[in-house]
Amino acid sequence: MRKQKVLIIDDEQMITSTLVKLLNRSGYEAAAVNGGREAIEMASQEDFDLIISDIRMPEMDGIRTLVEIQAHLSKTGQSVPVIFITGYADDALEKQAKDLGCQDYIYKPFDLRFFLEKVKKAIG
Repeated sequence: MRKQKVLIIDDEQMITSTLVKLLNRSGYEAAAVNGGREAIEMASQEDFDLIISDIRMPEMDGIRTLVEIQAHLSKTGQSVPVIFITGYADDALEKQAKDLGCQDYIYKPFDLRFFLEKVKKAIG
């Protein structure tokens, strides 16, 4: 049986390395990138079962990144659940994320068990 693949997008190296290790130990196949452009390129080359993205990142934020990824996926008829993570409470961004079909919205810092529960809920 194929492991479920998760793409993590965050400009904080400590977050990406922690989440990759956690997800890999939990039976997922995780990959991480540090920005939107890398994420768009990776998502256009590989199939992922879940995308986890920070919202606020330099150059390209998580919302714009998701819009670009969804545009590519819609050409192939694919859809991938998304969980946003953020250190900032912003009702407008949260509404924008939900309007784009975001599965969940997690505020940093978060408990790793809580995070894993959200992942399991998003992709079964």
